[in-house]
Amino acid sequence: MFKKNINDVRQSIIKFLNLTYPENNINESNLMLLNEGKFANATVFHYLDSNLNLTIKDFSGSPWIIRKTFGKLFINMEYNTLIKLSNNPSVAKDAKKLSPYTLAFNFIEGEALKTLPKNSIDKDFFLELEKNVRAMHRKDIVHLDLRNLGNILKGNDGYPYIIDFQSAISTKYLGKWLTQLLKTSDLTGVYKCWNNRCTEPLNSKRNNILEEFNKIRKVWIFKGYPISRAIKKFKEFITQKKLG
Repeated sequence: MFKKNINDVRQSIIKFLNLTYPENNINESNLMLLNEGKFANATVFHYLDSNLNLTIKDFSGSPWIIRKTFGKLFINMEYNTLIKLSNNPSVAKDAKKLSPYTLAFNFIEGEALKTLPKNSIDKDFFLELEKNVRAMHRKDIVHLDLRNLGNILKGNDGYPYIIDFQSAISTKYLGKWLTQLLKTSDLTGVYKCWNNRCTEPLNSKRNNILEEFNKIRKVWIFKGYPISRAIKKFKEFITQKKLG
């Protein structure tokens, strides 16, 4: 299976950081790898110095066909989404495209909900998160992966933050029925996290929404990343061929 050359990716990012932030003394030792990512997913870095604190997502290490297609597409989509949601307090700020395959934005200091104990977060946290998800929907954006407790952070300031907009899409030209379904998917993601981590249970109205939506999860087409699903299916096919 294809393996990324992380050193080449690092050198590429350092070059683009120097071009984008010429007033800064960019130092490679300040660039930390967070997630290498599979060949069709972004490599994620954290760059930190006295002036910059950035998350960097990069597809330059992916195979040529991925880099030129999905890589450029995902970088453009996430960049445009972050710009469109720049006034949303739960979304990272100052997004910049360092290259057609590389995106940088402000790093959010905090912990993912998946790392926090059950029944450890106040109800106000989830009410604020719900409010900001609804504000995102008013901008015609749906996230589609909020059921993942790794995509919601409790910031060091105690505030709820949403990360990883790679799955996000615009609902501007979708029909009313589908748009409402996708918005409900996001909200039930919030309610799932609420059920898992809040000190107080969902009220009956929110719980009913969650239970009703869970009934259609078996036929839900927006689970995870489409590329990841395709790779998994391909691996299963190869395994079956070998066994046969």
